[in-house]
Amino acid sequence: MITQARQGLKAGRRLARGQKRDGDGERGGAGISPEDIADHNSRVVLALLRRHGALTRQELAGHLSLTEPAITGILKRLIAAGVVEQGQRDVGDRYKAAEFSLVAGSVHGLGLWLRPDVVDLALVDLKGHLVLQQTVPSDRLADTVATIRDRCAESLSGIGIACHPGVDATEIERMPTLSNLASFVVKDVEAVVTAERILGIGEPEGGFAVILVDEIVRAGLMTGGRFFRGVHGRAGGIGSMRPGREELTLDEVASAAAYHRHVETFGEAFAEDWMRRAASRLLDAVLALGGFVSPGAVLIGGSLPDAVLDTVIAMMIAERERKGTYFVPASWIPPIRKLTFAQCGVARGAALLPFMELALPKTR
Repeated sequence: MITQARQGLKAGRRLARGQKRDGDGERGGAGISPEDIADHNSRVVLALLRRHGALTRQELAGHLSLTEPAITGILKRLIAAGVVEQGQRDVGDRYKAAEFSLVAGSVHGLGLWLRPDVVDLALVDLKGHLVLQQTVPSDRLADTVATIRDRCAESLSGIGIACHPGVDATEIERMPTLSNLASFVVKDVEAVVTAERILGIGEPEGGFAVILVDEIVRAGLMTGGRFFRGVHGRAGGIGSMRPGREELTLDEVASAAAYHRHVETFGEAFAEDWMRRAASRLLDAVLALGGFVSPGAVLIGGSLPDAVLDTVIAMMIAERERKGTYFVPASWIPPIRKLTFAQCGVARGAALLPFMELALPKTR
């Protein structure tokens, strides 16, 4: 059963029956086919079981507004694929109801975060549970991936590759250890947004924005159920922002590299000065985001030490509240909080990409 699941998802097969195609390989007819609808419903069922745990036919029917016979047909397909199993739930002294849940370990996704000198890896199952997490030098990546492929030979569905700005995934995609494995490449900030959407904050009204602070500062936006990339994929490059012509850029003031330079120059005792200045400049970026797109929340993470990141966010929140006492449009300053996975969200989000393409509901 697990082999069936791996083979079906790895090949990118639909979760419903295949559909007829014309002589040119195109799907016959126009619009949404019954197979499209069945495939979508199967994906939604998997998403519901991932989010809520075991559910009965009646509960699934209520979520999807479908009849129980229709739900039974969907569940039969997913059980045959090896990704769902049937159990029993006590609902009374003498009655048990059938309930359905995801099969633990049936399918895995591998995520890579390609950074300038190292690679973060995360192995995640369909439930979103983190199975493995490690950081390796770039020259050890091929051996590490080969080991993981051997370990998960019956369950690995694909690999997601998240790229730090300036890092190219071309050579990685050509590695022999990735042959015959579905791969998906995105910016690292998009991978973080994926992790938050599926495992973290979800999809709040107005969407949400993410700010990553490491060697440079960059942002990502989820709005209308989609990641916003902008013209030529250039959205999110906020590190070049400066409040005036003679002022330093956000990268030069608030990046992790700027923090380490400050500590090396002035010592840990003066770290609070840097944090206060960084918080002020990051809040300027949040105000700009809020004024134009008004996201439901702004989440911040990256490679800053946890204590430093927590203090910067606390300072931003305090300044946000202070602005609320005199800044008339303060109501559209979005709430600010730490990323759910402040340090490992990129690789974990990348590991979810195969599931997004092959098993879970696609973004609108």
